Parts: sequence; structure tokens; C-alpha cells
Amino acid sequence: MNPALEAAVDALLEELTKQEAEVRETKRTVNNLLRRMGKEPRFSDTEEQSASHHKLSIRPDQFYGRPLATVTREILDLRKQATPAEELIRVLISGGFDFDALGWREGDRLRSFTITLAKNNKAFHRLPNGMFGLPEWYPEALKRKQQRQSEKNAADQVSEPEEPEDLPNDADV
Repeated sequence: MNPALEAAVDALLEELTKQEAEVRETKRTVNNLLRRMGKEPRFSDTEEQSASHHKLSIRPDQFYGRPLATVTREILDLRKQATPAEELIRVLISGGFDFDALGWREGDRLRSFTITLAKNNKAFHRLPNGMFGLPEWYPEALKRKQQRQSEKNAADQVSEPEEPEDLPNDADV
């Protein structure tokens, strides 16, 4: 990624983190006022949930020299929630993962990482919003996906035209 763009993204993410904290604080205040009035709180999502807030205890060498799929799964297991690829990469880097050893250029890292996880659908599940989770978290969604794929395969087999029979050519007549 272009260093100037990367710096802009980091600045925007920092600003977003501040805005999310302000929103959570406002929700907590509303909930507290409602409780004082004897009513049920309105917001249940007042705890820090975003990736940048969900601090993991990661050693700076925790992922160094280890397989990408293994350490990415480890991060998702620790977080216990779907995570954007960008955030997974940030955590991997903070844990010492060496993307250069994979031969991935910095500008292509996000694309390569996303493709790698999406192809490994036995270990990772890509949600419609682009985030990644673990397949065991979404058993019903995976059943529906497999059912749709089976139906599509069956439809493709029915709609394939049969090969035409060999017709005699002029030499055979």
C-alpha cells in the first residue's frame, strides 16, 4: 500500500475509534438515565466491540515463523468474533508474522491475504460483509450454502445438452 494512503487510513481509523467511544459513552448515559427512571436499558452494545478496541494480549514474536492459517485461526479463536482482513493483518504484524517470507509485497498484502483465506473455506468462512470468521460459528449458513451448491450442481447436470450422435460424413455414404 502507498505509505501516504496507509497513513491516511490509520488516521481515519484512529478518528473512527474516538467516534465509536463517544457513541458508546452516549449509549451508556442513556441506559443509566433509563435505569434511574425504572425502565429497561435501550442499548446492549455499550461495551467495546470493535477490532481496535478488542485488545488481545499478543506477544511481539507470537506469530513469527508460524503458518499463516494457524496463526490467523488463533487470532479468530481469541477474538471470538468475525474480523475484517485489515484488522487480522494488523494483529499478525503486531505479533511478528513475516509476510515477506511469503513473498507478498506490501501493496498486495491485503488482496493476497483475503484471497488466501477465502480459498481456504474449510478453515475460514467469509461473511457477506467481507469479514472472516470460523466455519464452526455458522453451521446453519454453511448448511444452506451447501444445499444451494447441491441444487446448482443438479440443475447444471440437467441443463447440459447431450452430445449429438455421430452423423455419417460424406465419406461414409
